[in-house]
Amino acid sequence: MRRLARATGILLALLVMAAGVRAQEKFPSRPIQVIVPATPGGPVDTAVRLIEPALASALGGSVVLINRPGASGTLGMQAVATATPDGYTIGQGVNSIFTVTRISGTDVPFTLDDFSLLGNYVTDVSVLAVSADAPWKTIDDLIAYVHANPGKLNYASAGIGTVSQLSMQALSHKFALNMVAVPFPGGAQLTTAILGKQIDLGMVPFTTGEAMFKAVKLRPLLTTAPERLQQLPGVPTFAEKGITENGLNLVMGLYAPKGLPDGVLNTLVAAVAKAARDPAYVAKVEALGLLPRYEAPAAARKRLQSEYADILALSKQLRK
Repeated sequence: MRRLARATGILLALLVMAAGVRAQEKFPSRPIQVIVPATPGGPVDTAVRLIEPALASALGGSVVLINRPGASGTLGMQAVATATPDGYTIGQGVNSIFTVTRISGTDVPFTLDDFSLLGNYVTDVSVLAVSADAPWKTIDDLIAYVHANPGKLNYASAGIGTVSQLSMQALSHKFALNMVAVPFPGGAQLTTAILGKQIDLGMVPFTTGEAMFKAVKLRPLLTTAPERLQQLPGVPTFAEKGITENGLNLVMGLYAPKGLPDGVLNTLVAAVAKAARDPAYVAKVEALGLLPRYEAPAAARKRLQSEYADILALSKQLRK
């Protein structure tokens, strides 16, 4: 009996020691999955692919990207919200899911409180664009044409509850424009439709359309950038036309499910901050016309709250 008791005690001690080793296991010890709630090729997908090498380096492990588009990004982010909170499943978040999408009436099965924000790292702007041989040379030409031909033109957006749709609605409201909205699955698809002249105009993500602007296949008329883009110095901004609402740009960051262990959360937050400042990453995003702007979790949360208030006020004006 004594031998059995001693053996049992030794076994229990070994089990406790093994559990302690597992508890202290370095994070990450296996690949981290990043769920991307968008189709390949658009700005949300492009941004996370740009930062992925720097993020993997900062974590000292591998990062695997998984595209899970649908329902204006809510399907992918729901998968993040309900994932095991161990740090091995995080998501590429975007401000519009928590602002425009929710306010538009889309069923969003989560709230900001279901996530731990890890930090924003980049901003993407959009450009109101038409085909290069369209008859409108400036935004004022386009406005005059729509006034003279109400309901004749159609415009593309990345779908109901997206920043591109809200931007077009804000423009239409400001200048009393009567145009037909045509939703698309994402920025890449709507850009192709404008190039193919199936659609007259639309909000093209700058990252998607820059090559087309350089090749003079698309003509830019207006941008949502906070100031004129260096790449498009002759193109005015929405603000210059009197549309000043906060939240018309895509601000992207990384999100984790709520409830991560403190050590894991701190590791992820530090990795995002380091990756966002990586010189090679910054050079790549600037070359594409993206704005490499890091925001810590608290600032990212504050931004979402501010943008929600602005867009809610705008949406009420649009319904009048």
